Amino acid sequence: MKKYRKEDKEKIINILVDSFERNKSIDFVVGKSAKSRRILMEYSLENCLENGEVFISDSGNSCVLLKYSERKNKPLKLWFLDLKLALLGMGLSRIPKVLKRERVIEKKQPEHVFLYLWFIGVTPEFQGRGEGSDALTFVLNLAKEQNLPVRLETSTDVNFKWYESFGFKVYESSAEFGFPFYFYKREF
Repeated sequence: MKKYRKEDKEKIINILVDSFERNKSIDFVVGKSAKSRRILMEYSLENCLENGEVFISDSGNSCVLLKYSERKNKPLKLWFLDLKLALLGMGLSRIPKVLKRERVIEKKQPEHVFLYLWFIGVTPEFQGRGEGSDALTFVLNLAKEQNLPVRLETSTDVNFKWYESFGFKVYESSAEFGFPFYFYKREF
């Protein structure tokens, strides 16, 4: 995995837009439109560049977006992207339920410092070939070097056992969004 470079931006956004198609949690936030997913992923990428780190695989087929829980920078650019996400990505009718979802997630996250695996994406035609496992191993090694626990959420059934095979444990769950939503942690 290599650190984000400006020329990686479109590749990373495309990986995330494609790999999160038909994802229950993402659909809950922005609906099923690729255009809306793109707006969410643009926002997420910029947020992680400001408050974490972004990596792309050497092959260019997978990426990870990480946030450090103690960083909460919100420059003007992110405020504009928030507005774009709310108006063009989610739409006004979704805002109340998305804000409720974010409050639920925030309440279930620990107060101590952690590394938040916000997104891990693999180009669909390369899924199941080890790209995601390599990316997750990279994240776990990075967290271990920094002596930080890792937190994430998932609503994707096939990911439950996959994360557990890497030592993640469920510490909370929720069904209040209309689908199973699990909060995972990995300690070192």
